[in-house]
Amino acid sequence: MSYRQSRHRGRPSPVTVLTTVTAALIAGAALGGVLHATGSLRSVADVYGLEGVVNEWTLVFCHSLVAGGPFVALVTRLSRGRYTPQPLAECYRSPFLGACVGLSYGVILWVTVVAYGGPLLLGLATSRPYPVPVDHWGSFVGLSTFGAVFGAWYPLLRAFFADRR
Repeated sequence: MSYRQSRHRGRPSPVTVLTTVTAALIAGAALGGVLHATGSLRSVADVYGLEGVVNEWTLVFCHSLVAGGPFVALVTRLSRGRYTPQPLAECYRSPFLGACVGLSYGVILWVTVVAYGGPLLLGLATSRPYPVPVDHWGSFVGLSTFGAVFGAWYPLLRAFFADRR
């Protein structure tokens, strides 16, 4: 397996972009499936004041694309770190280790965005108090699943697209 890196420092290679988008769409489908199964899919559109299944799924996929970028940056940074422990450095290449790091990433996303960040920002924007932390367990399971699926698929798709180039 070969891993190509961009010649332009700071810009991701086309393989990285394609891999990130594809993994984000797969993980977004898993996230939307879990949210639908737990009855929490409607709450995604409710945050924006929207209704309808198309809006709900569009927002899920948009959020998964936005959340995929920082994960890839984290995994890339871990793989290049001089003092990074070996299992974390190998999460770039291993689906199992990637899923473990992704699961942790999903939990951190839930804590920072759903449990604390969202209510604080909504409280500032609307001047109404929102309870902190928010106990939205459907989104906890969904974001944990998102992270694990994204983390597992990213190394597989990266190797697949890098070999095709």
